[in-house]
Amino acid sequence: MFQKACTALLQTIMPIVVAWKAGNKVGCGIGAGMILNDEGYFVTAGHILKEISALDQRASGSKKGKQATHYACLFGTTGARLEQVLVQDQVDLGVGKLRCYEPPAGYVFPRLRTRDVEQGELLCRLGYPFVDDIRPTWDPDKGFIFSNLFPVPQFANEAMVSRFAQLDGGIWIETSTPGLRGQSGGPLADPDGLICGIQVNTHHYPLGFEGKGRNQFLNVGRAVHVKTVRNFLDSHKVKYSMEETGNA
Repeated sequence: MFQKACTALLQTIMPIVVAWKAGNKVGCGIGAGMILNDEGYFVTAGHILKEISALDQRASGSKKGKQATHYACLFGTTGARLEQVLVQDQVDLGVGKLRCYEPPAGYVFPRLRTRDVEQGELLCRLGYPFVDDIRPTWDPDKGFIFSNLFPVPQFANEAMVSRFAQLDGGIWIETSTPGLRGQSGGPLADPDGLICGIQVNTHHYPLGFEGKGRNQFLNVGRAVHVKTVRNFLDSHKVKYSMEETGNA
């Protein structure tokens, strides 16, 4: 059902890898994002960009707390650096801009859906969970060294639209299956590969009864509705491609 979507989005989604060094400890996290236009703007989850900003402040000494003396960000295979950060906190939506970004030959920008997303639709979620072999090491002369990084394998899982949650900053789509760590910032797409939402988090609803001595929960995924994504991009005059008319 989602073969067309996965094929269409294979080259569209980029891994966002964030590595940091604090004392003798080296850590790493991964999320997802999509380049929207030839100016280097991309969309992802807001908490990913906020974490990068916090690491930058800690490494520069302008923010107190647990000190990360060094950090590095990889945006797919591009060597471009992050230049601008825009975050809609209420819905956890993030938009960034890469400096000196040049799209690779043949790159096709994602298309944001304009038709309404309906309750009961079955959508596809893509991202980078279960990536256990990205274990950076630190070399004083070379900086962070990544082993077995590319290509980063993508993982798809299905998500039925269960309901919509109205927030001050827009709309979340709640889905019947949870997003997985590493899928944050990745797309929620229909069978044609049109973007219906941006995955941001998973929520655990208590079911109100216990089984075998443990509380039971329903785990749902949450994605920023494409209508909210489009409104945010429009408000900041960020170009993107749409389902019907091409460039907005």
